[in-house]
Amino acid sequence: MIDFTSMPTRKKAYAGANGGKIAIIYQGEQYMLKFPPHPSRNREMSYTNSCISEYIGSHIFEIIGIPVQETILGTYRVNGKSQVVVACKDFTTYDTVLQDFASLKNTLVDSALRYSAGRQENPVL
Repeated sequence: MIDFTSMPTRKKAYAGANGGKIAIIYQGEQYMLKFPPHPSRNREMSYTNSCISEYIGSHIFEIIGIPVQETILGTYRVNGKSQVVVACKDFTTYDTVLQDFASLKNTLVDSALRYSAGRQENPVL
C-alpha cells in the first residue's frame, strides 16, 4: 500500500460526517484523502471497513462499466499511528466544497418551506 503521509497537502474544505478528509497531491493530481470514522461500537469493523468498502465498491462498479472516481488504498500516519485510508481522485475545482447528502437534503427542505410560505397559505410538501 502507498504511504500518503509525506505527500504534499492543499488547503481545501470537504463536508461530510464520515471521518476526516484532507486534500493531497499524488503524482501531480489532487486526491481527497478519507480517514476511517471514529469507532463507536465494534472497533474492528468500523475502523477500516468504510475505507476498504469504498475502495472495493468503486472497483466493482468500474468493472461492470459504471463510471466512478479513481480510488487508491493506502496508509497515513497520525500521531505516530498508521491508519488505513482511501484516496479518491478529486474531480472538483479549488473553490468547490463537497456537501454531504444530509446537509443538502435539509437545505432543500428549508428552501422549499421558505418559498412555499411566501406563495401559499397552506404549503404542501
